[in-house]
Parts: sequence; structure tokens; C-alpha cells
Amino acid sequence: MERKMGDGRGIYIASKTKHADRWRFLRDKVGEPIISTWIDEAGPGESADLDDLWSRCISEASSCQVLIVYRERDEILKGAWVEVGAALASGIPVYAIGLDEFSLAKHKRLTHFRDMAEAIGAARSLRKAAA
Repeated sequence: MERKMGDGRGIYIASKTKHADRWRFLRDKVGEPIISTWIDEAGPGESADLDDLWSRCISEASSCQVLIVYRERDEILKGAWVEVGAALASGIPVYAIGLDEFSLAKHKRLTHFRDMAEAIGAARSLRKAAA
């Protein structure tokens, strides 16, 4: 399936790589316009060129319509912080699950949700309103 990178119309998801199967399901089975290309190379050794991977992640996160950052209790985010920063620096709204304990949670462009279902629903509404 060919996707346009950073087309400004999709949803970028930032999370631990262990959740990639969930995001591929949302994209491939549910039909959500997820543009995060990292989810297709989230396994050990699947990214042949890490410079290219990071260039894509930053580009996609800084040009999507909305970024959803997902964190479960006790998870330590790493790359997701870079992606969130790229979105915020570009004026893109960030929908957050599990970031309440961080000072970044007070940023005016962060909207908090209890779970991914709520965040996806809000992203659908945002996309519909922009259409």
C-alpha cells in the first residue's frame, strides 16, 4: 500500500514500537489515514537506514493534520518526544494519552484523552471539520 509521506491530511501516531501492530490494524483494517511509516519497520533490524527513518518520522510528524501520542503506564517514551516536538513546533495539534504526569502536559496545543478510541474519534471530527 503506497502512502504519501507527510501529506498534511493524515494522522501521525507516536508511541513505543511494540504498539505498531495496533496502528497497522487501525490503518489497514479500520481504514484510518495513519501516515506513520515507522509502523512498517518497527521490528528489530527492520530499519536499514536509521537516518532515513528519523528524517521520515520528523517530516511526517511536522506535516500531519494531527499527531496522537500514546503512552501506557510505566512506559518510557524515547523517539516519541522528538515527534511530539516536531508537531508542536509546526503548529500541529497533539492528542495525548498517558502524558498527564509530564510538564509538557500543560502545553496549550496538547489535548488529553483517556484512551485511543477517544483520540481517534476526536481526530475524525477534526479531519471532518477541515474537509
